[in-house]
Amino acid sequence: MDRVVTRAQLLAEGVASSTIGDRCRRGRYVRLLPEVYCEGAPTALARCAAIVEWLPDAHLSHRTAAWLRAMLPEPQAFEATVPTGRYRKTPAWLRLYRRDLPADALDDLAQLPMTTAAQTVLDCLPTLPAQDADLLIDEQLCRTVDPVELSSLCETGRHGVPALRRQLRHAALRPMSEPERLFARALARRNLHLAANEPVGPFTCDFVDHRSRTVVEIDGWEFHHDRVNFRRDRRRQNWLVIHHWFVLRYSAHDVLRNLDECADEAAEVVRRRRFGRGLA
Repeated sequence: MDRVVTRAQLLAEGVASSTIGDRCRRGRYVRLLPEVYCEGAPTALARCAAIVEWLPDAHLSHRTAAWLRAMLPEPQAFEATVPTGRYRKTPAWLRLYRRDLPADALDDLAQLPMTTAAQTVLDCLPTLPAQDADLLIDEQLCRTVDPVELSSLCETGRHGVPALRRQLRHAALRPMSEPERLFARALARRNLHLAANEPVGPFTCDFVDHRSRTVVEIDGWEFHHDRVNFRRDRRRQNWLVIHHWFVLRYSAHDVLRNLDECADEAAEVVRRRRFGRGLA
């Protein structure tokens, strides 16, 4: 990290006030915040450190905390939470949220104070585009965020809880391809939750509904170009049919282009078979 120093620290090191001004003019110091400087071109981490130096009671939050936790790409603007009543004029690259968070929502990572992983996800959901919020939950739930801790936030009155509840209902939890992830979410929006990457006999299937004995497969391009996968897929199809499973197949291309149409059809078939209509 490029060194971030305050004016008070420089003066304590014996650097004269006039020297500080001269170094700023020559570009050796870059003023990031009032009386907070970076030696050289500031990096994203230097900006985070500058925020904390400027506001010792601040905690990095929202998309900035998500970036520091490797949940999101580096942000264009930086975000931090400060106690209510703390008012500071900020530059365009910094946004402050004024709120009093409980101690269990605060954490430290790499000597930088920030919100916990669960609180960070909760904060990000209302600020992200819908597709990015979906992806954040699907990628981070069970990997970097404890589902129990995240669920417990639904019982609080914190901002973002309605979006969190909806996300937890629709989340695609198991690792899967992008078409499969979108298909799982589309089914969840229809109040239908099928087991993903589920074993059936000697095979693993993309989506399984045991109650209706229905399997849904999302086929990628490898099934058209790889002979080994092609033959294995035919053996699996035959085994499922012989053992009285109904198999629906969609190409990844169709799922990506006609997601709602595919999900509507699958949901209608599963529900009809659950209630005994359409069982051979």
